[in-house]
Amino acid sequence: MNRRQFLKSAAVATLAAHSNLWRSETAVGLNLKNEQRPRILQLRLLTAVPLQEMKDFYHDLIGLPILEEKSDAITFGGGQTPVTFVNSKPENGEPFYHVAFNIPENKILGAYEWQKPRTPLDRLGDHLRDPRFPDEVVHFRHWNAHSIFFWDPAGNLIEYIARHDLKNGAPRDFTAKDILYASEIAFIADDVTNTALEIRKRLGLEQYRGGDDHFRALGDEHGLLLVIYRGRRWGYNQASARPTSVFPTAAKIRGSRAEKYTVASYPYEIETITTEAFLNE
Repeated sequence: MNRRQFLKSAAVATLAAHSNLWRSETAVGLNLKNEQRPRILQLRLLTAVPLQEMKDFYHDLIGLPILEEKSDAITFGGGQTPVTFVNSKPENGEPFYHVAFNIPENKILGAYEWQKPRTPLDRLGDHLRDPRFPDEVVHFRHWNAHSIFFWDPAGNLIEYIARHDLKNGAPRDFTAKDILYASEIAFIADDVTNTALEIRKRLGLEQYRGGDDHFRALGDEHGLLLVIYRGRRWGYNQASARPTSVFPTAAKIRGSRAEKYTVASYPYEIETITTEAFLNE
């Protein structure tokens, strides 16, 4: 069983209008001297849940700073990645996404102990268990990583992932400050292989470890664009798992060249800047 089989996705949905979803915003809070250099620099997502509920969750419960608050949008500092939630229109349904955040590679147990009193954690199958850790800690052996998963009020599947190939261990107990930056954003597609190939060619990203017709990961440990098959469900917990769909998604990432790109047939907008431009921003 691999990561694709954990991040199950599916369900039919109407594609939403997206031409005005993305607007450039200052990447507040980026530590430009951080040698980890996050790949995902900004995210802009829709939510049908009242913004006050998102604020209560991400700011009051999780402890993420509020970078900007407007009547129709709120931006949190997901470590070095600003994450903006925008009020969705009725025709967009009830959008939900998968977003992961890198944490120090030595703090998965600390993250588990910190998060569990705050939210229920999605349980995993025995095949992804690591006997050294509690049942809710997921072990992605082929990625040399451990994760925990939980749900926010909008039904977004949120993940903290400790990637052991990154030498970013840190002392002291886990806190919200150990949410380093966005590590993954998922894009749902009907043709995973060709959609992933299109994104790779346009943005100059490499395919990450493994992959098949249902799951591809593009990028590296500092940030991955996940392309996942539409037709299944997120998660193992049948009470919280839900069929996924396609919703407008905007991301700004660090790539090998500057590009503004809309994925063919999908409401996905991706803007890339080069590492040099990122460091000089």
